[in-house]
Amino acid sequence: MKVLYIVSRLRNDGPSTQLAYIVKHLDSTWEPIILTLSPEDGATLRPKFEQEGIPVRSFGFSRYLGLIKAPMRLRKFCRDVDPDVIHSQGIRPDILSAFFLGHYPRISTLRNYAYEDYPGKFGRLKGYPAAALHLAVAKRVDVPVACSHGVRRKVSQHGIKPDVIQNGVDTDVYHPPQSTDEKRHLRRSLGLPENQTLYISVGSLIPRKDPKLVIRGFQESKASEEGVLVILGDGPLLEQCRQQATTGEGDVRLPGYVEDVSSYLQAADFFLSGSHSEGLPNTVMEALSSGLPVILSDIPAHREILSESSQPGEFFDPGDLSGVSRAIDTVRGQNRTELEQKARKLIKNNFTARRVSRDYQSLYRDTIEMKSRSS
Repeated sequence: MKVLYIVSRLRNDGPSTQLAYIVKHLDSTWEPIILTLSPEDGATLRPKFEQEGIPVRSFGFSRYLGLIKAPMRLRKFCRDVDPDVIHSQGIRPDILSAFFLGHYPRISTLRNYAYEDYPGKFGRLKGYPAAALHLAVAKRVDVPVACSHGVRRKVSQHGIKPDVIQNGVDTDVYHPPQSTDEKRHLRRSLGLPENQTLYISVGSLIPRKDPKLVIRGFQESKASEEGVLVILGDGPLLEQCRQQATTGEGDVRLPGYVEDVSSYLQAADFFLSGSHSEGLPNTVMEALSSGLPVILSDIPAHREILSESSQPGEFFDPGDLSGVSRAIDTVRGQNRTELEQKARKLIKNNFTARRVSRDYQSLYRDTIEMKSRSS
């Protein structure tokens, strides 16, 4: 059976990573095809899909021109491909699927709560109308899917009742180092100190992620006396973060965007996130899968990940500077080996990439059968 995935682009980000997990673990029943609406810009996962032998086609449209030209071309593309089920993610793919592909079984994954994500991404004037449109569109597909129970609760306020398939992580890629020597070797190769405690944070440098709070919290904690904080990622706050890094105590480094996040996680000792809102964050699950104790803002998405076991880390209230530093110092005083074991076990028991793909394959079959009965 053919499953057509429609996305805007295959950026090297959380949604594309989750799509890669789904496709990688499809059983032989399925023949996947990926359609992108626009050309790739910046870091892209397209070569990764193509190396796996997954066909990737692209319309090459701009963001707005695509909404005008894409419908007719998309209908023709689907007639030629004849997919058994369509799976879209993102506002433009969901609009096209909802309004122009109604006779196919259609699934849409909501990977965030639009009213929390879009205003920061597109600005308030565009973000709030875009959020309203995307949530309205989600009602028109056959089966909307939320990437977390938290996203489900939020979109249900708008009359959407999605299924839930939680995000996962590739435990073969994100795993603890095999030995202390391996960790030291990784640190040498990354230009990091070998004998200091290494704290790491990963994500876009945007207000919603609050990277400046993470920096200040680290600087005001005792960890700054003997540790190093590395923040991976790019975004509009990069220069402000670099300025903040020079004004307080401690060694804070911001190398910008890096491709090999897994090596940094294996080289680290603790993971931090100060985000105010998330769907179900890949970076936190990748850190836990790498055996890192976590220091996290107390938001529903972070609670959802850690709800499955005793906590391999500490929480602090979003935006609470003193709370960040207290949480860091609390975790520093705990048994790190025990926390590392809890972190890895949590992911392997609940959030694997294979489980994500298995759940979607089951949903594909159910949606095809449901559409067949209703037609």
